[in-house]
Amino acid sequence: MTAAPATTAPAAPGTPAPTGWWRRNRWALVALPVALALTMVAAGDRVRTLWWEQDLRRPTEAARGATVDFRQELEGVGPIDVRVRLDDVRDAPRLPEGLELPAGARAVQVDLTLEADPDVPLVTCSLAVRDAAGTRYDYVAIGWGAYQPASPCVPADATGPWPSLGDDLDGALGDPDAPPRPRTWSVSPVVVVPQDVQVADVVLWWQMPDHVVLEATG
Repeated sequence: MTAAPATTAPAAPGTPAPTGWWRRNRWALVALPVALALTMVAAGDRVRTLWWEQDLRRPTEAARGATVDFRQELEGVGPIDVRVRLDDVRDAPRLPEGLELPAGARAVQVDLTLEADPDVPLVTCSLAVRDAAGTRYDYVAIGWGAYQPASPCVPADATGPWPSLGDDLDGALGDPDAPPRPRTWSVSPVVVVPQDVQVADVVLWWQMPDHVVLEATG
């Protein structure tokens, strides 16, 4: 006796046809490349911003012997307004006490004259010299056995005000008994460079990417 072939009951009228995973998620898949592209653009903007702000990108330049006005709004500090002139860059006539030059190195002294209101906080400055190729050699306060002033751009005994660290820490830095910083002053920080380096310019900055470029040649 032969069995009757199996039959499938027809779908009831109005019942939707079965759909697979790809069909159910087709709109999410269409939107995915767009979402990924937007995420990559946003991440790229953050990378570009960090890259830009973590180097010396925006110069205020001065020819050799010229005085330059530099202004910047410092985050968490406020505005600074200072005039800077490079007087000379030369082999240091005297080494800072305790400094022992490594083999193949020499010490250059950077003579600067600055002018600013005594109430402007300037102690957070950084200084470096550069050669013609743009290679930078930073001022180091503590190194090679020597102790130089922490800030290369203000008098060691009259630094002027320090940035606010908050109500609990204000006054923790600096000497409260120090005299006020004069309106005009000179400093002569010493920078260690390789023996064969010829200094092309001096750079001074408080908060990157803004900085002062002072030509040493030309």
